[in-house]
Amino acid sequence: MKTREGFVSNSSATSFLIFNITREPKTLVDFVEENPQLLDQFLREYGWYKKNPNYTLTEMIRNATEKNITFKPLKATEVLFGDNYGPYGDTPLGTVYDYMLRDGGTSKSFRWEFKEFCR
Repeated sequence: MKTREGFVSNSSATSFLIFNITREPKTLVDFVEENPQLLDQFLREYGWYKKNPNYTLTEMIRNATEKNITFKPLKATEVLFGDNYGPYGDTPLGTVYDYMLRDGGTSKSFRWEFKEFCR
C-alpha cells in the first residue's frame, strides 16, 4: 500500500469528451447556453449551492467567455472541469460540469461523455 506524507489536496478535476455533432463550429458558450438544464439539475441535487449567488446561468456564460474554446464540426474535444482544479477550477462552470457531465448526455448540437478522473 502506498501512503502519502505531507499536504494532500482534495482538489480534482474530471476529463470529458464533448462532441460537436453539427457541421459548424461551436463554442463553450454555445454549450452552456444550450444546456441550462445542467445547472438546474445541479442546484436540485446540491441544494446548498443555491445560497451562492454566483451559481447562475449568467455567471456560467461569463466563465465560459473568459476561457472560451471552439468545438470543431463533427469532432470531439477533451475538456477538463473541476471544482478547484483545471482551466475552469474555482468557478461555477467548473464545479457544475465536473459533477453533471459524468453520466454523459446529448443536446441539439452536442454529445458528451466521461473520460477520466484527474487527481
